[in-house]
Amino acid sequence: MKNILLAILIALTALSACNTKTKIDNKPIVTVSIAPQKYFIERLMGDSLDVNIMIPQGSDHASYAPTAAQIKRLSKSIAYFKMGHLGFEAGWNDKLNAANQNMKWFDLSDGIDIIQGEHHHHDHDHDHICTGGVDPHTWTSPKEVKILTRNLKKHLLALFPEYKDLVSSNYKIFIGELDEMDERLNKLQTRNPDLTFMIFHPAYTYLARAYNFEQITIEFEGKTPTPGKLKSTIELAREKQIKTIYIQQEFDQSNAKVISEEIGANTVQVNPLSENWMAEMERFISHLENQ
Repeated sequence: MKNILLAILIALTALSACNTKTKIDNKPIVTVSIAPQKYFIERLMGDSLDVNIMIPQGSDHASYAPTAAQIKRLSKSIAYFKMGHLGFEAGWNDKLNAANQNMKWFDLSDGIDIIQGEHHHHDHDHDHICTGGVDPHTWTSPKEVKILTRNLKKHLLALFPEYKDLVSSNYKIFIGELDEMDERLNKLQTRNPDLTFMIFHPAYTYLARAYNFEQITIEFEGKTPTPGKLKSTIELAREKQIKTIYIQQEFDQSNAKVISEEIGANTVQVNPLSENWMAEMERFISHLENQ
């Protein structure tokens, strides 16, 4: 009798597992370029979608090449949400489209005032912008994230009108949190109108512009700095009394460490491509408040 009951229990457990797997497998798949987009989608849709990320954390979004497994999942996606100006998106657009010609494309950067060229720092008088491409890091400022989330909401409702109530409710909550972050940064700017931070790669350009902060970068026009440029950066860091240098995990840290040792500054690793966008932004802002 016990053996019969055990067999029934095993069968029911297996059936339950199969049903769970079927539900997971039946989720619509959408593809995004970077992990923060997955966070934004889940803030609006919960776990209703299976989100395929093309650029893993720690990878350079300008040079990354997708794996066969990523392409396979993309081939099953009903939509691709572009950030809008990533080098990966420009370089792989045709190949990704060829892998799934039925996939709908949506650009989350619509309506954002794009920064042309590499923006090295900002002060009260003028912007210092080098010629070059478009700065793609729109997701590192809450002001821009409000715009791209509004775009995302519109596109999600077009794809999944049955989730209107869920998306609208979650959108309102998320925008409220972005408003709080925006207010926190405005107060920081009021307390410290000359706030300056140094970072290897200019990932927080939109944040610097939005709140009139000064961003100084070690990397110059997307390249490792020359000895002359490194020397002038060290001199600028001393002039600005830089105490913290921020470094992204996907870039060579040697030049940042040279500067930090020269001026006696700390180094802090940041991850603008973190999937937990809110936690990473809160951490970075806390560093700015306490530097």
